[in-house]
Amino acid sequence: QLSPPSPHSCSTTALSKNSTTVTASTAMLLWTLHEPSTIALTVMYSLSFILGFVGNLMSLRVLTSRRSRQLAGVSATRSLLVNLAVCDLAVVCVCMPITLGSQIYTAWVYGDLLCRAVPFTQAVSVSASVLTLTVISVNRYYSVRSPLRARTMFTRRRILATVAVVWTVSSMMCAPIAVMNRRREISFETFTILVCQEEWPQHRLKQGYNVLLFVMLYCLPVTFNLTIGFLTGRRLWGGKKSTFSDLDPRSQALHTSRLKMRQKIAKMVVCLVLLFAVSWLPLYLADLWIDCEQRPSSWLLQTRPFAQWLGLTNSSLNPICYCFIGDLYRSAKVIRTRYYQKVASLFNSASFSSSVTVAPPAAGITDSKVSSAERRPIAAAVAASASMVTIPRLLNLARVQGLGYNSFYHLPKTITQQEVKCHVSLLFFVFHCFC
Repeated sequence: QLSPPSPHSCSTTALSKNSTTVTASTAMLLWTLHEPSTIALTVMYSLSFILGFVGNLMSLRVLTSRRSRQLAGVSATRSLLVNLAVCDLAVVCVCMPITLGSQIYTAWVYGDLLCRAVPFTQAVSVSASVLTLTVISVNRYYSVRSPLRARTMFTRRRILATVAVVWTVSSMMCAPIAVMNRRREISFETFTILVCQEEWPQHRLKQGYNVLLFVMLYCLPVTFNLTIGFLTGRRLWGGKKSTFSDLDPRSQALHTSRLKMRQKIAKMVVCLVLLFAVSWLPLYLADLWIDCEQRPSSWLLQTRPFAQWLGLTNSSLNPICYCFIGDLYRSAKVIRTRYYQKVASLFNSASFSSSVTVAPPAAGITDSKVSSAERRPIAAAVAASASMVTIPRLLNLARVQGLGYNSFYHLPKTITQQEVKCHVSLLFFVFHCFC
């Protein structure tokens, strides 16, 4: 009987064919793509991979942008979230494809190196993620409790040192997974297979190690983060509210805005912790249950791949939460606005100059009697456009002036209908990418 995998193993009881003994008919039996559970997992993993890959890349794009680095107070949170996004991207790019591949074709064909590296990568990434969440929770707590002290504690150099410590501790805790995972041959009557699994000298050692991981990488971090989140929330919502009556209205509005932003940050951090707890709890419980059973039930073994998918999908869902935490939310808005301004500048540079002339309307247009003077507000609106709502405002202005959409297309000679359509399409494409 094959021993159950570790909670952080990317492959369940993975089999690898021996090319000298496995026949073609036997190899066909290793394919499980026709099974309903495998079809469901294939669809689920595909969606999770696309969401996680695009989401984490977009998050890294925002976090490492020049505008994000220029914003005040971003460096500490930005560095931690970059580390979290790297962890999630490693899980998405390394663990998800191998796990799905071993589910579709149960033969382990990825070699001994990946047999050790893939479970180790998942374990280290998950460990680094939860430890990074802990640092973020502490950072946000001190930012609320003592903002001045938080600025001195969480400098860029200390944050980078903390990230290095997080990866070092995670690698040391998960090193046994890389050492104990190996391929082992199992002979049947007509063929031989290879199993990629953990081989411990004693089963009790494996049980103890899995319990240690459950306590150190799940119970303690989740409990600590939720406690810190509760203390932060009590200070933000339960404390004595100050009216700042001795301040001018502008300062009062500034303090109110900061308080609302800190409340939003606290909610998002708690959502991150709860998302981690809900995603990984089923897999931990399933593996601990399997460790305690000499002969695990079939429904438990069939349910475990779905629990593993849920845990890995946590890396795909994180960008939805932490991409809009605190100052990063404002950074994303600045970057998005910059793209809108670039698209709007195409109108300014290509269409309107000091010697612009208006083209006469084409024959057959219902609103051909509209004079060029009536079109000047449209030209002025386009020339002054520098916001994310350039095209909607332009179209609304055309309706207010009594112009049809055909008149909108009769812009000066230096810009054609095709160029306008191209700019509009590009603007809406950028809008969908960065919203």
